[in-house]
Amino acid sequence: MTCAKWSRRRILGAVALSGMPRLYAAAGKLRAGAAVVNITPLLGSSMAGGMTDRRATDIHDDLFVRALVLENGDARIGLAIVDSCAVPRAVIDAAKAILLERSGIPAANVLIAATHTHTAPPATHLFQSQPDPQYAEWLTRRIADAVVMASARLQPARIGWGVGREERLVFNRRYYMKPGSIPPNPFGEVDQVLMNPPAGSPDIVRAAGPTDPDVGVLAVQSLDGNLIALLGNYALHYVGGTAAGQISADYFGVWAGAMSRIAGRGPGAGFPPFVASLTNACSGNINGINFLRKPPVLRPYEQMQRYAEILAAESYRTLQTLEFQDSVELSASIEEVELGVRRPNADQLSAARKILAAAPSPPPLGYTDRTQLYAREAVLLDRDYPSSVRTPVQALRIGGLGIATFPGEAFVELGLEVKARSPFKTTFLIELANDYRGYIPTAAGHELGGYETWRAKSSYLEKEAAPKLIAAALRRLSTLAG
Repeated sequence: MTCAKWSRRRILGAVALSGMPRLYAAAGKLRAGAAVVNITPLLGSSMAGGMTDRRATDIHDDLFVRALVLENGDARIGLAIVDSCAVPRAVIDAAKAILLERSGIPAANVLIAATHTHTAPPATHLFQSQPDPQYAEWLTRRIADAVVMASARLQPARIGWGVGREERLVFNRRYYMKPGSIPPNPFGEVDQVLMNPPAGSPDIVRAAGPTDPDVGVLAVQSLDGNLIALLGNYALHYVGGTAAGQISADYFGVWAGAMSRIAGRGPGAGFPPFVASLTNACSGNINGINFLRKPPVLRPYEQMQRYAEILAAESYRTLQTLEFQDSVELSASIEEVELGVRRPNADQLSAARKILAAAPSPPPLGYTDRTQLYAREAVLLDRDYPSSVRTPVQALRIGGLGIATFPGEAFVELGLEVKARSPFKTTFLIELANDYRGYIPTAAGHELGGYETWRAKSSYLEKEAAPKLIAAALRRLSTLAG
């Protein structure tokens, strides 16, 4: 590859960060490399995923960044999947800038996404958990390191992709309830749906939305047939069931280990290691609990292990059906979407300040009363958030596979619609990618209310954000499909 081509990519990659859609495409013999780096924090670190802060007292399993780089002689793309609840734009853009300098990969060609484990350090301010600036800086470097290492390991490769199906693990977590059974929300209003109702409650009427049981599998192997990397894609928010105070990558990490074992590429299977990464599809309103019946009593991590092994079995079955090829088109396209912010109005802000003024000092880990907690959120939104934000929507093309992203916790309906309208026969959706903008409910979901719509740092985009982001994803995919 000539220096002129790499120089042109550096220029175009920098322009892509300014918001202009950029496209890179080529076809040729494939090379691939993969790497994994450790991002486990020190004990005592804050843990994201709860409304109050929590501190790590133990490490059940390590956290990682898992990276895959693909090149076909004229274009290079990279994916980095991070064991984190959410990674903010500042960290992601800084990591992409390092990659542009060290590996020459344009920002538009790099997809960085969080898994959404709820037992990892916050990389951004989430409810009452504050990020550690030193950890955020280190995380930035480690994300870049993973992609740089994967780039250094490029070798001739073949690639294949397909979709399996596993319906037993996913449930819509929002439910219509019998009249009078939904308690007031933190703003004193009564929603039409309830998230995570009491399991087995006779007041449950029905789920308020669909699920997406697709199991996406992208596999890369060397020319001698050894697996280099496997990327999974599944719409399950997270599993949980951890022990108190323990750092864990959740079922995303368990799945990666299970795939390594059943593929015969576990620890000690040679260098460079096989890298399995599980990406989160659109699962903002999806979890692994069937609320229509009482759940079994399980030990910590037991359900996580079960779910990961069930999903790994279907992933491996799908892997056996793939057809591999050594020459594919690689391309990427990205655009910035401007979205309004649901800031509190004057009356709402005044009410929030009165609530906080009357409240006692919060305990060390933060407010436990929801009314006080959301009053705090209103004040922070007014203080820290502009009236609108710009956020990226990205698409990648890998041969006949399209991958599109959303910058937050997207409702499952967003992924289903993009897949139904995508110009690619096979399309993966990856959420929590390239930015973090909280929940992305559908417009109809906003009208129903529920936790995912309550105005806070976790949910602040305008009610019409979903259709705008869907349209952007379809535009980027159509650009790549040509």
